[in-house]
Amino acid sequence: MDKKHIQSLDSQDMWQKLVTFPNQWQEATDLTSDIDFTIDKERINKICFVGMGGSASGGELIQAYLYEECPYPIEITRHYKIPGWVDENTLVVASSFSGNTEETLTGLVAARDKGAQSIIVTSGGELMLKAAKENIDYIKLPGGMESRTAIGYIFIPLYRIMQYLDVIKEGEKILNETQHFLSDQNELYSNPEDNEALNLAHDIKDTLPIFYSDAVTLQPVSLWWQNQFQQNAKTLAYSNTLPEMTHNEIVGWEQVVHLTGRLSVIMLKDKSDSPRVQRRMDIVQELIEDQTASLHIINSRGPNHLSRMVSLVQMADWTSFYLAMLGNIDPTPVTKIDLLKRKLSEA
Repeated sequence: MDKKHIQSLDSQDMWQKLVTFPNQWQEATDLTSDIDFTIDKERINKICFVGMGGSASGGELIQAYLYEECPYPIEITRHYKIPGWVDENTLVVASSFSGNTEETLTGLVAARDKGAQSIIVTSGGELMLKAAKENIDYIKLPGGMESRTAIGYIFIPLYRIMQYLDVIKEGEKILNETQHFLSDQNELYSNPEDNEALNLAHDIKDTLPIFYSDAVTLQPVSLWWQNQFQQNAKTLAYSNTLPEMTHNEIVGWEQVVHLTGRLSVIMLKDKSDSPRVQRRMDIVQELIEDQTASLHIINSRGPNHLSRMVSLVQMADWTSFYLAMLGNIDPTPVTKIDLLKRKLSEA
């Protein structure tokens, strides 16, 4: 792998977006450092994040990050419809990087019809127009990229919202520590001749990757790996979580002879995983390893809980990118999504 090969395939320079991810994290931190809102936080007793794709991933990451600390129920809605419990005591955060995601726009309208308070997170589009027209609180993001390369811009505003609600008590230290750690990791991942993400991509090339993680600690991270592989490397990928997987999917591994040599498993782990889940993952490894083309254990790393989560997000980005390069694939275009949207617009 060398830069010449990458440049011949990477028509929209995703490489540069990955290289500058730590800068994006710092920029988002600075842009949102003194945000204020007009919502009445005393009324809020539950939170609903509305979004799709990468824009919804920020909500899932904040939900997992605050799983044991947040006093409010949190739900992420990836649909046109919103839950029946949304009411005037609900904060609905509508997140769409483009600002034109029709499911998000529809969900926001429905939530406001039910009296919910709302905050919009977007780079522009119809959502930005709606914020201006209806005087809705908003956080405006820099645009010009795909949402799957903008998780720093998407996540940090949600972190700020939770700070505003006094759910997150910590100051800038955690965000800054994470930024420095991401910079250090990027120095390693951006060496196209030899790095951990490239080596993993080599090992799982031409297989169907399956990602497993703890259902609480890393579920959104596992889903991020799945989605990045699908969009960047244009390959099917699947994810599941424990302990649920050990109550059903594990049995499915009994009949995979026809897939011998075609399945790779990547187990994502964090030191805060449930001890019983850790034990289950060890047993699952013992039970399925002989039926996989390869099985990899990827441990999160970093000086704090947030950096550990984002370290795996960062590695997913680079691994899926390198997998695309190994398959001679341009990682940025998502032709089938574009075609689907065109057909929807004709309906």
